[in-house]
Amino acid sequence: MSLNTRIKRKKELREEYVEQNGLIFQLPDETLLSIFKNLKTDELIPIAGVCKWFHRIAYDEEFWTTIDLSSKNYSNRVLLKFLRRFPRDCTEVLKISGGLVFSSAGKPPPFTEQLNTLIKTSYPNLRYLYLSRYDFHVNQNAIKNIAFLPSKLHGLYLNKCEMLTTNISSVQNFLEPPIEFRNDPARKVYFRELQKLSFENSSCLKPDSLGCLTNLCSNLVELNLNGCFRITPTNVFIQTLLKYSNTLRRLYLSETKIDDNAIHSICRKLKRLNILDIKDCQYVTENIVENLLTLRQLQKLIVNDNIRNAYIQRKNEEN
Repeated sequence: MSLNTRIKRKKELREEYVEQNGLIFQLPDETLLSIFKNLKTDELIPIAGVCKWFHRIAYDEEFWTTIDLSSKNYSNRVLLKFLRRFPRDCTEVLKISGGLVFSSAGKPPPFTEQLNTLIKTSYPNLRYLYLSRYDFHVNQNAIKNIAFLPSKLHGLYLNKCEMLTTNISSVQNFLEPPIEFRNDPARKVYFRELQKLSFENSSCLKPDSLGCLTNLCSNLVELNLNGCFRITPTNVFIQTLLKYSNTLRRLYLSETKIDDNAIHSICRKLKRLNILDIKDCQYVTENIVENLLTLRQLQKLIVNDNIRNAYIQRKNEEN
């Protein structure tokens, strides 16, 4: 390429850059806001470093009401650095995932006291906390009890997490309120505002460990136990569910070991249910169709095809 050609090409590139640069800066803030809404938090941060204008838009409070870091598995060290760098009073939703990447033993990382404390201080107005793939087993790093999590939550999601749910060797069940809380009337119900609770795909969860739920949160509207295959229809478990007869609206029990008798009890007492998920429960049969028809407020029923077809047929006959 000759010298004149190179000079001409540089001039064309410079003019093209100036034209593009000018068009970008002619966009109104509202347009850029609409574009940035499609980005997750970890995508928004590098965008903010492009220029001062991008920085100002990217750090608008509208983008920080929800912080979603769940698309990747970040180490605790990286998360701690993030939480210190980006504290926000406006944040109401936080989603983080530990994963298996940072553990040589193939286990999820511990949800540490340091991480928990920093979440509380960095996001004082947090209302929904999503924790995926964390280890809550008792060790020198992990928090020892669910009651140490932020207390003003409206929704708590502990999905694919591991936790100690049996009292052994004087070590307390993760879901059982600490003694100091049980003896304090002001803390008798710890999560007073909690309405949504999920343990989805937390395979270590056992039915009797849920017996203390009403001491933690007495106003549950939604309970998700999908994929908790150790859940069986014990008397403690069923009685715990029935205590929420005045509040519970959405119940997810897919892939658990509940049976027809459990469904009978649920349909008899939990009349306010509008969503019920009992798909892939091997001990649930078509015999529960008549019970399901008694749930007059039910809007969404998630079941296997054979039960669904029998339910629809029977419902049509009634009409």
